[in-house]
Amino acid sequence: MKRTLYGVAVLIAGGLGFLGASFAHENHPKHIPDGKDPIAFRNYMMENVGDNAKELNDKLKAGHPAAVKVNAQAIALHATRIPELFPKGSTSETSKAKDEIWQKWDDFVKSAATLQGEADQLAVISVGGKADEVGAQAKKVFGACKACHDSFRKPEKKE
Repeated sequence: MKRTLYGVAVLIAGGLGFLGASFAHENHPKHIPDGKDPIAFRNYMMENVGDNAKELNDKLKAGHPAAVKVNAQAIALHATRIPELFPKGSTSETSKAKDEIWQKWDDFVKSAATLQGEADQLAVISVGGKADEVGAQAKKVFGACKACHDSFRKPEKKE
């Protein structure tokens, strides 16, 4: 009986842990697109990365460096999927993707891997909760985002 209760408790705890990671940041208002439109799904995923980065930065500014772990983990997880979000020819008038993505595919994939690595490292460092170390690593995450955007994303249109 005790073994069964223990097993059930482990399954519940594991399930809750999975759900916590799958809902990466607390206030994401959008639902996942059906996946038939690669650009819509890509926009959703990249907006989620941006929302996590903003939330991560807000937590740092509020003096909660250990709290950034979940956001760093979400960014790292999404970064593993970035290359698959850009199938060849997935452009449109509204897409922010530059043609350089497919022309310099290996560099693009390396950029995604860099983001993943920096975000993974941030998740590890955040456990210690040392604001200066977490802040320094967060700058590397934001720098990885910026480097990829500078090379592979069209600039925002100014109105």
